[in-house]
Amino acid sequence: MPSVEAAHPIEAVILDVGGVLLIPHADVVSEALSGFGVRIDHALAERAHFVAIAALDTADSETGFLKYREAYAQAIGIPEKDTEAALERMQELWGGRTSDLWRQPVSGSVDGLRELARRNLKLGIVSNSDGTVEEQLRTREICQVGEGLGVPVLAIIDSHVVQVAKPAAEIFQHALEPIGVAPERALYVGDTVRYDVNGARAAGLWPIHFDPFELCQQRDDHAHVRRIGELDEILGSDG
Repeated sequence: MPSVEAAHPIEAVILDVGGVLLIPHADVVSEALSGFGVRIDHALAERAHFVAIAALDTADSETGFLKYREAYAQAIGIPEKDTEAALERMQELWGGRTSDLWRQPVSGSVDGLRELARRNLKLGIVSNSDGTVEEQLRTREICQVGEGLGVPVLAIIDSHVVQVAKPAAEIFQHALEPIGVAPERALYVGDTVRYDVNGARAAGLWPIHFDPFELCQQRDDHAHVRRIGELDEILGSDG
């Protein structure tokens, strides 16, 4: 993977939520699409999300989320004759309350977050969401600002709350200020090129593409990890 050759030591890791810590839950999707004869397990739901993200990243900005749903439907085995109806149902589901759908933990990511905390890194969250992400992370005991049942972090930034969304560079500043680091001393980990890699780079952070199935077509453009634990290779022994 391309290395992060930072001029200054990396002091902070900021993470996305959707596609890094949580993905659409297999049971929720299965129930919503049960009329189309599909039943998916957690492993298939995980792969389908990242296949769909790869499709979103290679589509134009106008059709990105449509291409996401089309690729997801194909990945979970929706019959071609049912595609149009299934896409309409998926649009309703994905357009609903984030916490109702995005609640399946990504394999290994919570353990990876705990490992980052043990390295004494400054940690934060930046997510395009609907105002529910802080509550959801706390309820699921993933992380919270300050002490609690999850990993302590210094900032949880929800685009709905701050009224600016990725890839706008301004959203990252909302996290950097309470964390107290300069952008060149921070990594940002997200699952898309369009919103995460491009947004973090524009804000001056080091972008890390979370790509568990190595589907990104821009392998030489930015660093990739298949799991949060691989950040050790980027951070090095002094992380």
